[in-house]
Amino acid sequence: MMKATIEFDDVLYRRLKVEAARRGRTVRDLVAEGVRHVLDAPPSTADASTSALWQPAWFGLLRTYAAAVDDHAMSAVKRSVARGRGAEPAR
Repeated sequence: MMKATIEFDDVLYRRLKVEAARRGRTVRDLVAEGVRHVLDAPPSTADASTSALWQPAWFGLLRTYAAAVDDHAMSAVKRSVARGRGAEPAR
């Protein structure tokens, strides 16, 4: 058995304790069950779409600008960004 320390915000921990009590289980058992559930579940399209939530919004903008060029050199990406802003940069 490995021992781990996990920090939860107060509201989430209270909810966890209430649910564990409601089920007649320990917090440890409920957390282990939840981790097993996540690890044993097959990857889904929902997982792929929610992973974008963990990225800053500007990642999507960079992806858009990079897709607008065939040459992914930094100078080409900068030109693409400038076009997106409406001005061609000085070379």
